[in-house]
Amino acid sequence: MPKETYLLISVVIPAHNRPALLLEALRSVAAQSYSDFEAVVIDDGSDPPISQAALTDVLGSRVVLHRHDTPQGVPKSKNAGVDAARGEVILLLDDDDLLVPDALESIYQAFSSHPNIDCLFLGVRPFGPYAEGPTKNRETAVDRLLEQAKPEERNGLYFFSEDLFSALLHTVPIDFQRPAARRGAWNIVGGFDESSLYSESAWAIRASSIATVALTAKPLMEWRIHDSNFGWPADMDVEGIRRRQIVNSIDSGFALMKTFDEQQRASRLRARAIRKYQSNTLFSKAYSLCGKAWREGMYALLCSFGLRPGLAHLKLAVKYLLPMCWTRKRMDH
Repeated sequence: MPKETYLLISVVIPAHNRPALLLEALRSVAAQSYSDFEAVVIDDGSDPPISQAALTDVLGSRVVLHRHDTPQGVPKSKNAGVDAARGEVILLLDDDDLLVPDALESIYQAFSSHPNIDCLFLGVRPFGPYAEGPTKNRETAVDRLLEQAKPEERNGLYFFSEDLFSALLHTVPIDFQRPAARRGAWNIVGGFDESSLYSESAWAIRASSIATVALTAKPLMEWRIHDSNFGWPADMDVEGIRRRQIVNSIDSGFALMKTFDEQQRASRLRARAIRKYQSNTLFSKAYSLCGKAWREGMYALLCSFGLRPGLAHLKLAVKYLLPMCWTRKRMDH
């Protein structure tokens, strides 16, 4: 593959107090068959701080380290990484997860072969000592979503219609929490909600409503399941965890409603602006044709009036109609 056809892919890795797992994640990036990439590591207040030298030993000059002096949380770290990335395509990798060896190559091929794709969600394969349950849950969730969304499968990719949005409202499988997106898509969809426990799910739902998205049929990312990534606080029982999940789902739903309400308001303002522009343009045409092309000018005036009626339309209509009245009056005499 000629070098000039490559595009730079940025792998953003937020990290906190898991140096051994982070290095393992970086080694999976270093082992990629695709070579035109950078790794952007966001040290979210690790104690001790992540060592630049240790990262450089794995990836050389292709790794960039940014640090938060105090922990800011995963969504804010991911947003910082996306902002710092230089690539045309940006993907997120948790510091305890891995990329399969041809992941970046597959991402490159998908975006190159399908220029209309804005966001590519990555198939996930759970692994680790607690992977059996999450593997079954993940398969069930993905199968249910594919049944509801009814995508078209071509060349190892699932292409979705507007049905995906409704399907994601009911469930967001882990695969749809692992996006690789063009820089333009990140700009349009926006960053992760820094106040939400389920910011990745909310991002996927927003992306499905705005962007053209696809899903890889094969796993490109390995999701490590272990006792420190279940998100279960030690001081909370199972029932308390369920209540917290329900509350956060409700909060996420309200946040999405707010987002779409703001988009609708913005759309109404743009629609109002274009109606005003079009009405003014049609009025100018009608004014210029007065006394010259009655039928064409009167039609433009009526169209302008229908878009944004005003007193000026009535005054110009009088100018159009007066000559006809005088003509009829002379004919009557």
